[in-house]
Amino acid sequence: MEVRSKITRIPGTATAPQTGKSGPYKLIERAREGVWGKDADDLAARLGLTDQEMAKILAISLRTYHRRKSDEKLGLVASERILLLHRLAEHGKEVFEDEGKFNRWLRRPLQILGGNSPLDLLDTSTGMGMVDTLLGRLEYGIHS
Repeated sequence: MEVRSKITRIPGTATAPQTGKSGPYKLIERAREGVWGKDADDLAARLGLTDQEMAKILAISLRTYHRRKSDEKLGLVASERILLLHRLAEHGKEVFEDEGKFNRWLRRPLQILGGNSPLDLLDTSTGMGMVDTLLGRLEYGIHS
């Protein structure tokens, strides 16, 4: 079985493969280097997220988020979450073929998620995985 590599841009890097040997290692490397707060702010704007929502996703205080979004790098955990959220946003844009539709879907309570919106689950890596899996189901036409 041949594994095809999707190309996804990770903030602050050149294009990197999403799957295959270098994909997860590249993400780990970038998370360890730290992602600039500006990248987090740009992603928040792209997804229509408030500073408070972004701080919750990154598991940092709102004050820390405000301080770092100007010209500081985020820590390991917050950087990894930004990179995962970026990957999720790219997947959502691909599935919905429209960023606005994806952004609206993020806020919509879904029965399959126990009445939670996908956005409600993005503050944990397990939740991000669940939302990504749901996007995969939608992508392949599996009724959810």
